[in-house]
Amino acid sequence: MNTTERPGVVALVTDALGRSAGLIQTEIRLARVELGEKAEALRASLVSGIVMMLVGTVFIIGALILVLQALVAALIEGGVTPAVAILIVAGGSALGGIAVLMAGRKTLGAVDPTPTRTIASLQNDARMAKENLT
Repeated sequence: MNTTERPGVVALVTDALGRSAGLIQTEIRLARVELGEKAEALRASLVSGIVMMLVGTVFIIGALILVLQALVAALIEGGVTPAVAILIVAGGSALGGIAVLMAGRKTLGAVDPTPTRTIASLQNDARMAKENLT
């Protein structure tokens, strides 16, 4: 005669529910930590992108001033028609400013805020729970 008692169905279900609740709490903590990390990375990326865009804007403003100065110099010295001188200098300045602005815009979108580790962990937990209940 075996004196070791086996746990009943109610005890097994209670234990499984208790473990599931603990697992859910752990997953919530993991999600909070990961979302915090993503938020900080997003903030840093946002600040960096805005700074780069502001620098680009300063260069464009400086370029506009230089365009006016170059126009005056070209008119005085070169004999080039004013329209051609304006187009050459303005075109180069615009390309430089656009390049910096595009680099800043690219930096703004560099962080993916999706909590990938949490999603993978939740999928793994769901798979394990399904296996244990069947």
